[in-house]
Amino acid sequence: MLHDGPEPVCSIAYSPEFTQAYDYLRALLKVDERSERAFNLTSLCLQLNPANYTVWHFRRRCLISLSSVSGQTPTIDAERIRKDLEFADKLGGTNPKNYQLWYHRRALLEFQFEVEDDVLHVAKKELEYVDRILEDDSKNYHAWSHRQWIMKALNNPELWSSEVEYAHSKVLSDPRNNSAWNQRWFALHEGKVPSDYAVDRHSAISLEKAHEEASYALNGADVDPFNESPWRYLVGILMEQWRLAKRGGDLGDMAKATALIRENIGKIREMKKSWDEQPPTDDHPPGPSASLLSALVDLLEVFTDDKESLTEAKALLEELMLEDPIRRKYWLKREKGISKLLVSTWQEGGDAESSA
Repeated sequence: MLHDGPEPVCSIAYSPEFTQAYDYLRALLKVDERSERAFNLTSLCLQLNPANYTVWHFRRRCLISLSSVSGQTPTIDAERIRKDLEFADKLGGTNPKNYQLWYHRRALLEFQFEVEDDVLHVAKKELEYVDRILEDDSKNYHAWSHRQWIMKALNNPELWSSEVEYAHSKVLSDPRNNSAWNQRWFALHEGKVPSDYAVDRHSAISLEKAHEEASYALNGADVDPFNESPWRYLVGILMEQWRLAKRGGDLGDMAKATALIRENIGKIREMKKSWDEQPPTDDHPPGPSASLLSALVDLLEVFTDDKESLTEAKALLEELMLEDPIRRKYWLKREKGISKLLVSTWQEGGDAESSA
């Protein structure tokens, strides 16, 4: 660790303070001294380099060694955890995307959830910290991942319900924040609120809830049809119900899933027509939305034995090749796939007529 040897090829210009601190740390690591002075030295070393994984790891070992012993299970005193979370908070202010810092918070919380009586209070306090980070950067991947870990670690119904509303507030503040849309999906699917979930259905939301979420997505898309996030959310919700019904093999479920998708296809068509008829303005750029067209194609493609749906999807893909030239080859590939399905459907229909 930071030991370049007697003849370094490319020597890094460390400051004297940096070199001295890490020289002392290497000496303590060599003899595995987990004392109070070793712990204090890690504070200095992390202030000089907050991304050093070895120092964070050694710091946690020191915390365990300096804490009161509780049986054979390693633990850290609650007060030390609280102070170290504050220390990490101070460093995190200038390092909001530091992998090692976020993992340290998680490791401390794993201990804290074991020693605290009111773990819900602890979790809420940490969620408030994460929210402060997201206020500065609403798409901070580390913060969202940490938030999801807290939710799954406690698996508390109160937290799950409030998380759906939290994700909604983030969507409202920035409808293009795909992380917020993803968090809503996560909270609905991982929270396992009984009224929202199908029984023994691989954590898929119920058909009734799917109707609600489809409307939620369409409302978001109506605000800005060029925003890809609500369209992808809509397709995900509808395709989940389709796959679920298809896997179950129940004709009644298939009919309900088909009706749900057909209903939303109709709504998208209406949105497209309304958008096309409006004159261009600053808030209404000319031309169709590639995200809208793409979502419509995804849903129409579901009906592989329906010639009308496939023909419409083919026409939309031809339009996408013009309106979205960057992905022209991708749309062309999908158009060729639908053309093959149309030929197959036409041949099967011809064979059926011949046999009749």
